[in-house]
Amino acid sequence: MIDKRKDCLMFQEQLDHDFWFDKKEKKFLHNIDTFYYSVKLMQDFSSSSDDKNVHALRDFIKNNTLEVGQFCPLVVKGCEDVQLNILPFHFGGFYNFCIECPEMFDIFIASSVPNNESGESVTSEIIVQLRSYILWQMGVTKAFEYSYRVLTAFLESFHLDIMEVKENRADYCWHSNYIQNPETFFRIDKFSKMQVSRFRRIHYEYQFTLNDEYENDYICLGKRSDKCFVRIYLKSKEVVEKGYKPWFFKEWLFNGLISRFDMYVYEKCFVKKKWKYVDTARLEFYLEYGSNENIKSECAAIVNGELEKSDEYIHALADQLTPRLTLITNVEYQTTRRMSKSFCLIPLKDNASKYGVASRIYDYLDNHTLITEYLTHSTLRLVERSLGSNKSRDDYCPFWKALRSTKYVDVSKSPKNLKLVRDYTRKLNKEIVKKRFTSACITYGLYVKGVNSDHPLTDCADALMRLNDNDVFDMKRYKDKKLKLLNNELLSNALGGDSMIHNLTLINNSTGEAYGS
Repeated sequence: MIDKRKDCLMFQEQLDHDFWFDKKEKKFLHNIDTFYYSVKLMQDFSSSSDDKNVHALRDFIKNNTLEVGQFCPLVVKGCEDVQLNILPFHFGGFYNFCIECPEMFDIFIASSVPNNESGESVTSEIIVQLRSYILWQMGVTKAFEYSYRVLTAFLESFHLDIMEVKENRADYCWHSNYIQNPETFFRIDKFSKMQVSRFRRIHYEYQFTLNDEYENDYICLGKRSDKCFVRIYLKSKEVVEKGYKPWFFKEWLFNGLISRFDMYVYEKCFVKKKWKYVDTARLEFYLEYGSNENIKSECAAIVNGELEKSDEYIHALADQLTPRLTLITNVEYQTTRRMSKSFCLIPLKDNASKYGVASRIYDYLDNHTLITEYLTHSTLRLVERSLGSNKSRDDYCPFWKALRSTKYVDVSKSPKNLKLVRDYTRKLNKEIVKKRFTSACITYGLYVKGVNSDHPLTDCADALMRLNDNDVFDMKRYKDKKLKLLNNELLSNALGGDSMIHNLTLINNSTGEAYGS
């Protein structure tokens, strides 16, 4: 469906509107965004335990205790294909060991756990966190199995046995382009009338914008320590400002939540990590694809900083030239074990005979639809008020009806789509690093040479020429470290069409040695 905002100049010019502005209206995308599960072992992990296998693990943890900033590669028998690191970690008073699969999952292990009053240990010795990337790319079931394979292989090397596996935390999220005026839709008096829940505490975050208006970009109900914590916020703004998870842009484009025009603007803002750059990025779009040369000259002057205009002027000009940016709102329920342990899971499949001690996880995932129906009705729902009626009996508002009808399919992507997302993420992250590098070279040149009019390429060359042997050694050590801390699989091969081809060579004047040739 073509964007209905056709009063801007872009729709009057010769441009492939279907290609640039096509998106699906009132679209939702649903997934589990974060998933933790806990593992209880059969062995006694109390401080007084005399189990030899437990002591073997404790010795291993003690011998691999690291300082902050350190790491150590780990190879697990049977999982040599998985890149793993040991990281320094302390959490909850007794989780003091972390195995990381970069950008995929973390395994937190306790060397000992406390006993209850009866002398028994009820605290899980292990907690595993599945990260957003692996959940969105592989699906929660495949992601769980991927991490569980590594965990069981690690425990087998110490002859430790799993007694129970259960969910610990799950974040259910709905990304949507349904709401394009969140400051109006979620206005506090209107939201109070719509919401039906037991929450008595709500937190709003406002940001002042143009013309005495404001932007309401974050609402939360409850506290993070509660059984359930609900957040409603601008996901697109979070991705831009935090400068991470750019692969969401691809996800949204794949599923029709945003157009290619939206993606263009988001990419520009992401590289700058600046949400307020939205209107200037829209001018960049017209500068690149528009046809009115006089207007393009003005856009170029504004984009290049040669013409100073107020934010209000740039915003009005961008509205004249291009459609408004499509906003993505996220509705997220953060549920903990304190809530999920009370769920009466329906045994839809015979998971116990097939998956053994891990069957609870499969039962929990099989009940996904029932759980989300409960959360979006009993925990929090938004209704359309009817005069004189009891609010709790009112029907859902159209936004909430659409949210509740969103299909959830737990499937992994094809290798082709996985590669598209991987390479796209690398490309945007590369642009951020390049911008940081070039800015640092200019700043370094000003500190070293003072105020000067040297060419920026001279500043970059000067920065490189001032490197000494110690600097090069530190760079080599840092590169070796980053090779371990970043996921090698996600960085495999060069980016297509972006190989390192250049015509510049650095020469060591004292030895004649050439670098970068």
